[in-house]
Amino acid sequence: MKEECMKKIVFLDLDGTFWEFEKVPESALKAIKSAKENGHKIFVNTGRTKCEVPDSLWELNLDGYCFSAGSEIYLNKERILYQPLGVKIAKEIQNIMEKYHCAYSMEGSNVTFINELNRIRMAEFSKENRIGNHFISFPDVNLMKEEDYKQIMKISIHLEKEEDKEKILKELPEEVLYTEFRKFGGEITLKQYNKATAIQFLETYFHNEYKSMAIGDSENDIPMLKYAQISIAMGNGSDCVKEICDYVTDDINKDGLYKAFYHYHLI
Repeated sequence: MKEECMKKIVFLDLDGTFWEFEKVPESALKAIKSAKENGHKIFVNTGRTKCEVPDSLWELNLDGYCFSAGSEIYLNKERILYQPLGVKIAKEIQNIMEKYHCAYSMEGSNVTFINELNRIRMAEFSKENRIGNHFISFPDVNLMKEEDYKQIMKISIHLEKEEDKEKILKELPEEVLYTEFRKFGGEITLKQYNKATAIQFLETYFHNEYKSMAIGDSENDIPMLKYAQISIAMGNGSDCVKEICDYVTDDINKDGLYKAFYHYHLI
């Protein structure tokens, strides 16, 4: 099949790309519906774990969902990849977080746990961003049982001092990677999984029948944007994201997703 005639498999970041405050623009919904009718596949590709997205996302009946930076993948509503951190690694990282008195969340597929320092931080964050309210409601890390550690996909941390970060990075298990997403904040994930490996996994799953397209807005989208055959930055995205992409569309609230689909003839 000629490359220009190939159907696309599209990977969408969530916050700032697909939705804002978990509300999807009507133009984006229209674009996705039309693209699917035209034979293209639409996947969410997010750092959030499965339990951290609202039911409304599932109700959209997309072709699939990539959670936890590529370590849990669903085709429609069937799980086809699942790789938690593992009990030993999760506990080891948690001990390091406690040692340095970090604000942190143990983010699971089924349930996320948060410590009191991070709950306070999220409460402050929620004054400006309603997403923080979602995290405030998660149970405390002290309530975790052995079974809960088995489903931990990643660990988010927030630090007060730069020197703490350097000490923590030296103590992390070699199997994990720290990705910074804001000053003194980041997430710890398994090294071999990220948003790019999610695309690679699904390309192989579909026998390379589709041309991959990724759309994002922030630094943690860079791996998938660099890997995808077509990369698109949202107009509201970071400058470092726009610099590496093939195309920059409009802002999320100015029909950015719709315009990107139209530009590449998905609709």
